[in-house]
Amino acid sequence: MRIRIALTVAVLIGAATACSSTSTTSIGAASPSVLPTVTKTVVETVTAPAAPAPTVTVTVTATTTLQPTSEAMAKPDGTIAGSGTYLVGTDVQPGTYKTVGPSGSTGLCYWERSSGTSGDAGSIIANDALTGQGVVTIKKSDALFKSQGCQMWTKVG
Repeated sequence: MRIRIALTVAVLIGAATACSSTSTTSIGAASPSVLPTVTKTVVETVTAPAAPAPTVTVTVTATTTLQPTSEAMAKPDGTIAGSGTYLVGTDVQPGTYKTVGPSGSTGLCYWERSSGTSGDAGSIIANDALTGQGVVTIKKSDALFKSQGCQMWTKVG
């Protein structure tokens, strides 16, 4: 916080002009004139410590619920689309599935079985990046099955 203080000092030089007596001069000078006034302005800046800002705490809680898209949902005929994240027991049923391999230009078909839905690397039970056909067995104890860049998965057992 800055505070500006202005101090004005006025100095009158000479005799007071508001006197009731009259004086005459033997030299014959004209009536006395008003003497000059000198004004001096002093500016001083004072810095005072500001009050500390209040502490603000903001808590944000985010909850993520996996909702597969309709194209990612397992189909009733025992097939699973080649790219998606599936909740085991809800979106896809446990069992053994096969794919003929990658579907895109990357040449890789990635699959993953996870013990949780957080997406943490520590929850991965098993995974693979296929360049050709492959087989995966999704267990009842798995929480998630994820597939990316693969052709359709077909249930074989």
